[in-house]
Amino acid sequence: MPPMRPLVLASSRPLRFAAFTALYFAQGVPIGLLTIALPAWLAQRGLGVAEIASYQGIIGLPWGLKLISGPLMDRFSFPAMGRRRPWVLGAQAGLTLAFAGLALVADPLAQLPLVIALGVLVTTCSALQDVATDGMAIDLLPEEERGRANAFMAFGQAAGFSSFSILSGLLLARFGLGAAALTAAGAVALVLALVLLTRERPGERALPWSAGEASPAAIRAPASFAGIFRGLGRVLLLPMGLVVLLTECFVRLRDGIAISVLPVVATQTLGFSAEGYASMQGGFGIAIAALGLAIGPGIDRYGAKRFFMLGIALNLAVVLVFATTQPLWGSQAYVIALYVIASIFGQMVFVSFISCSMAVCWPPVAASQFAIYMSLSNLARSLGAVAFALVAPQLGVVGQFYAMAALLALAFVLISRFDLTPHRERLRALDEAPTPY
Repeated sequence: MPPMRPLVLASSRPLRFAAFTALYFAQGVPIGLLTIALPAWLAQRGLGVAEIASYQGIIGLPWGLKLISGPLMDRFSFPAMGRRRPWVLGAQAGLTLAFAGLALVADPLAQLPLVIALGVLVTTCSALQDVATDGMAIDLLPEEERGRANAFMAFGQAAGFSSFSILSGLLLARFGLGAAALTAAGAVALVLALVLLTRERPGERALPWSAGEASPAAIRAPASFAGIFRGLGRVLLLPMGLVVLLTECFVRLRDGIAISVLPVVATQTLGFSAEGYASMQGGFGIAIAALGLAIGPGIDRYGAKRFFMLGIALNLAVVLVFATTQPLWGSQAYVIALYVIASIFGQMVFVSFISCSMAVCWPPVAASQFAIYMSLSNLARSLGAVAFALVAPQLGVVGQFYAMAALLALAFVLISRFDLTPHRERLRALDEAPTPY
């Protein structure tokens, strides 16, 4: 029987879409367990909104590592295994082992600091995998595929956190954290196996000691850190890049409040069980993620700005409707309907942000620049949760939703100023400069 031929990402569009979807699915697994199911489980057992907000803020902090991991990945590589694939392999293996470690915690409530520490390790590995995956996507995806690919990647992440919020909620309720963490470890291990079977380009090695050689397309002169940071200095302060970044930071500050408020409101105010809350988020999330696949072709045709503005505006409307209709909160059907609508618009915002971020990147430093945008976006969510923990008791439940609405309103005003035409002219000027990199 002849040996199986390696799967080559550069040679197959369906394989690229499938691989990036799977890698983003793996990023969704810790979201489902650590930021949806486990906080609800802890809230049902008495943890208050300030404690949940602190937990959410701390475990989300490693996403700030993307500020430094992007330049590290641009500076150091092993082209014989692909430009980004070694980083993806290492991070995915670390994510598997970190979940296995979390499964060893015997009493999560009594050992909450240990849970948080292992959660930080999980999110550290997930953040590193995210940077490496995004760098691989920028390297391998033709521009005409990016809208659709972004939609598939967003679908993968949403499918990951949706399915694992449901599954983790069930496992936490019936068997405890150990079973939930081991199941998560198994899922991300399957994605690790897929990465082992793939290559970025033909002829590359599977592992450092395997046969193969670097593809000419993956070999680049090693850039110095000074060169990387000079390039970033030229592009990061361009106006349209700042508009995209600040817009998303306001959206993610809102998200930091939402991930802290929703588990507590659902279990302590609206009467959901922790298992029911996780199942609701997960069950609808999968369907919403599938609907989100239609966003990619629309972005390619009509532009990401329109979808970004529409998603923010409609999210703002839903938050205001919920805040002003407290007498209707007793109806779970009403609450669930608003949640589903908001989630659809949230998927629109997520895909549009990725597309806008890729559009403003300058090719010589695109991987590091994109990593910085993603890092600051996720850091804003953690800071939103931490800051909210300080003022949550003073705001009251309705006031908490008005705070989210205010942040969305600021985001809408900012993205309305987005215009790619002058930005592209500035990027062309950088390309024509005597020392562009």
